[in-house]
Amino acid sequence: MKKLLGKVIGCLLPGMLIFNGCTADISAIQQTGSVIRTADVALPFNMDVDASTMEISFLVNGQSIPVSNGFETQKVEGYSEKNDVISWTYPEEEMEVQLTKKENYLEVKITSLAETDHSFVWPSISADEYYLPLGEGKRVPANDTAWIDYLDQQQVSALEQLSMPFWISRYEGYDVLFIMENPYRTELNFTAQPDLSFSVSHRYPEIDPEKTNTYRIYVTEDNPVYGAKIYRNYVKEKGDFVTLAEKAEQNLNIEKLYGAPFVYLWGENIISENDINWEKFRQSTDHVIMKYLCSFSSKVENGAEFEKVLQELKNQDYVADYQKNTVCSYISQLLRRDDFWNPMVFTQKTAQMNELLCTEYDSLTDSQKIQLNKEALAANIPGVFQPASTWMNASTVDLLKDMQESGIDAAWIGLNSWEQAYAKPELVEQANDMGYLIASYDSYHSIHAPGQEQWITAAFDDASLYENAAVTDKNGEKESGFQNVGRKLNPTLSMPAVESRMKNIMSNDLPFNSWFIDCDATGEIYDDYTPEHITTQEQDLSARLERMAYIRDAYDLVVGSEGGNDFAASTIAYAHGIELPSLSWRDKDMKVNAESEYFIGKYYNPTGGVAEHFAKRIPIKEQYDTIFVNSQYDIPLFKLVYNDSVITSAHWDWSTFKIEGKTQERMIREVLYNVSPLYHLDDEQWNEYKEDITAHNKIWSAFSKKAVQNEMTDFSYLNEDGTVQKTVYGNQLSVVANFGDTSYNHEGTEIPAHSAFITESGKSMVYTPILKDTHK
Repeated sequence: MKKLLGKVIGCLLPGMLIFNGCTADISAIQQTGSVIRTADVALPFNMDVDASTMEISFLVNGQSIPVSNGFETQKVEGYSEKNDVISWTYPEEEMEVQLTKKENYLEVKITSLAETDHSFVWPSISADEYYLPLGEGKRVPANDTAWIDYLDQQQVSALEQLSMPFWISRYEGYDVLFIMENPYRTELNFTAQPDLSFSVSHRYPEIDPEKTNTYRIYVTEDNPVYGAKIYRNYVKEKGDFVTLAEKAEQNLNIEKLYGAPFVYLWGENIISENDINWEKFRQSTDHVIMKYLCSFSSKVENGAEFEKVLQELKNQDYVADYQKNTVCSYISQLLRRDDFWNPMVFTQKTAQMNELLCTEYDSLTDSQKIQLNKEALAANIPGVFQPASTWMNASTVDLLKDMQESGIDAAWIGLNSWEQAYAKPELVEQANDMGYLIASYDSYHSIHAPGQEQWITAAFDDASLYENAAVTDKNGEKESGFQNVGRKLNPTLSMPAVESRMKNIMSNDLPFNSWFIDCDATGEIYDDYTPEHITTQEQDLSARLERMAYIRDAYDLVVGSEGGNDFAASTIAYAHGIELPSLSWRDKDMKVNAESEYFIGKYYNPTGGVAEHFAKRIPIKEQYDTIFVNSQYDIPLFKLVYNDSVITSAHWDWSTFKIEGKTQERMIREVLYNVSPLYHLDDEQWNEYKEDITAHNKIWSAFSKKAVQNEMTDFSYLNEDGTVQKTVYGNQLSVVANFGDTSYNHEGTEIPAHSAFITESGKSMVYTPILKDTHK
């Protein structure tokens, strides 16, 4: 592989102290950095244009640099050259082209003259190497067999699969940057002949009044940092760049994200096996309250199983684990039911029950009803249950306390749904009191038929939405929802539902300070051809941003989303998926073959804790390791643009510990690229990984709190194969990461294999994550 040299900003000073392990402190830095201006790095050029084939090249310092290959010769009419503008039409294609040479780039406008649906293919790119914003960013050598196998014949959606709408083509000595100003309905179509090349197709649907597709094209010296910085400047020019500091001016809680790992906290049940005296429970199977519990068995999913367990316990002197799980799951379902409360059954009352019952039952919030039900059950079958206020403490409030006592002073806590908070309001209060962020998962992407909802976010109060607000494709078919269940909800018609759901949730007086909205920042958007509400992709995307902004502003929440593609960067504060996307759907062994070692796991845990899907550690096939995990191909394009604007992490499928044999490398990358770790925890998982999480957090969090407040000002590969990389934040903080299997000498300092060398303001340290043998 060819060596890529980046301009190094800042340098190591002689006589620095070198620390091994996790004990060194990183001192404060100034929020300053070097700024790369477009005018300083975009090279002047002359053009060579063939209108009949639309082949374009730039002439730079006497060298011809390809911009686009040509297509088959087309008939040209109306060719004109005037000042710095060249224009013509393709009458048979019904297309108009206009090239305008700006101060430091070429503007290409391609307009459809057709009134019906139309498409056009341009440019066609063949280069030595490509820098593509696939997630964080990938370096793709055109002759690399792994990338050829992966990309050949693939169609890559510019808006969905690229985190930012640009690409950089590398030629000997020069880079050519294409910025897509309107990336809707645009695809990169890859072929291998034998090296990788691609063409770009753009569709102009009849329903969209915008018929012009626009590119900006720059040429720079051979350094992709320049292309990323030009794009950053372009976003600023449009007025779409908002720093985290500027976002924090509107909501100071955003600063709680700095140095905060993302922690999904699991606990589907309202009661755990630790909250029940099983000997007393076994002796109480004929109690009147037990009979009352059984009266719901025909209405609850595992009711028959619960009744069977009660019968079994009459003849046992023990309670098996599966029986405990059945009991806890069944009771948890009952406690969420509006019809569970019965004053004729629950005659014994506690002070908390009396306080709640000062309000009519039907006027209680969902959370208050659950608290009443919990108290009623515990009070009316004495000795069987622990005090209701302590239920689930081990995996909620106690876990958070232990996290903080273990040195985790900043964290984002995510719940699988707001119902977790309804069941344990103390959890939300505890997180707030500790200075953590706490959010619920939410989604408005899929909608299920009324009465047939398979998950809570696909249920809406307005039953008419399923028929009247779903997306229809061009062929008149309804777009299927996630996993082909239900339909896709048109975002332009969703706001009343958004407002209603958020009002209902927030009426429970739970002090959420963050929110996670699935899918809205992934770029999975639609043209809706429903005659009653024709909607373009542009309108779809605008409505998604509007609802995220509404949730953010109406309730002062720190909002994030899945994906995190940059059209949402000014709206959200964090993104899950930029660093490692969802990929299990690509391979049946990962997705459905439960017998395979690569199977990602079921969405189920019999105890109600972290589901196997998230807790199970798996190896990953070589192809996916190369494309998605191998840091040799990584380039931090997104961070070079948005490090000080959006905080990023992996998709929740791929926690820091998920991939066997890759945890150490991923921890090093989390430092190098300033990426937030992501974990799935209950009390069992916390006890398993506590030592490794806290040791890593001590280094990563201190580093990230500073790095996130600065622009990533530079990046470079320091060796031929890309296993040693350097990032620079501002002009005081830098990291050299060695992903290789042997040590690397960097300016006199030996950096061990799988280690990071952190330098700041004249001080430095070597960080080598030391993990349990089973966690490496």
